Formats: sequence, structure tokens, C-alpha cells
Amino acid sequence: ILTHSLHGEIKGLKEFKPEDRPPVAIPFFAFRIMVGIGFLMLAVVAVSWWLRYRDHLFDSPWFLWLCMAMGPLGFVAVLAGWTTTEVGRQPWTVYGMLRTADSTSPSLVGGDVLVSLLAYMVVYLIIYPSAVLIAAGLVRKGPALAPETVAPIESGRPSAPINVELVQEGKTL
Repeated sequence: ILTHSLHGEIKGLKEFKPEDRPPVAIPFFAFRIMVGIGFLMLAVVAVSWWLRYRDHLFDSPWFLWLCMAMGPLGFVAVLAGWTTTEVGRQPWTVYGMLRTADSTSPSLVGGDVLVSLLAYMVVYLIIYPSAVLIAAGLVRKGPALAPETVAPIESGRPSAPINVELVQEGKTL
């Protein structure tokens, strides 16, 4: 596939100069972490199908805890995939044309990077806990409308435009 030929040959890593070789261990393990998490997620899906078939999907506490524990693993898989891609491309930004050492901006200094990193950290340290608190409050509050307060659904076409205030008060036209 890579050579676009049935008889193409792909060179091994040792056929490249040592300075042109990427580090091997980091992409090797990052790729396996990413794929392992993917298979673990597929296993959870298969278990959910089995539980759904047996009508125990929503009343199996161990499965609900498993689903909750699996939540952060998607993020870990994305990070592992990103690591595989970025470390695997080293030492090239554009293969054969631009090395990573040459692709940095000459006007960018360490202090600029530090200020940018600290700004991102401050923003995320505000946004993330705020989102957690808001979500926890919504979960504690529960559904907004109880089933008794929902207006019954009627079929047909209304004789006049719908008046939102009347509908909210429970009155009909």
C-alpha cells in the first residue's frame, strides 16, 4: 500500500541513517495503549449488547460503574494516538524536507512559551472545575419537569397560533 505497487519494498528502520531514525519505544508503547483501550471499549460495547438482550442493561450496578470508569480512557486513547503520531514523525516535521530542529520560529523564546502555557493552565483550571460543579448541580437537581406538569400531546392542527404564555399556564384555546 505504501509503495503503490504489488512488488514494492519498504526499507527497514536500520537502513536509515541513525540521525534520521525516530525513537522507537515511545510510539511502540503509545500505539499499543491506544489500540488496547480501543479493544477494551469494544468489549464494553459487546457486554452492553449482552446485558441489553437480557434486559439488565440499566439495573447492573457493576456495568454502570464500568461505564463511568471508562469515561476518561477515551481521552487517554486520543493522547496515546497523538503521541504515536508526533513522536513517530521525529526528527522530521516534513519528511525529507524540514527537520523539527529547523521548524521552530526564530523569534519564539522560552519565556513566550511559558507565558502561553501558564495562560492555558489558568483557563483550564477555571473551566474544568466550573463544568464539574455545574454538571453535579444539574444531576443533584434532577429532571426539570415532572411528568404531571407536562402538557398532554394533542393531535391535529391548531385553530389559531399557539400562545406560549397560555400553554405554560396549562390553559387551552
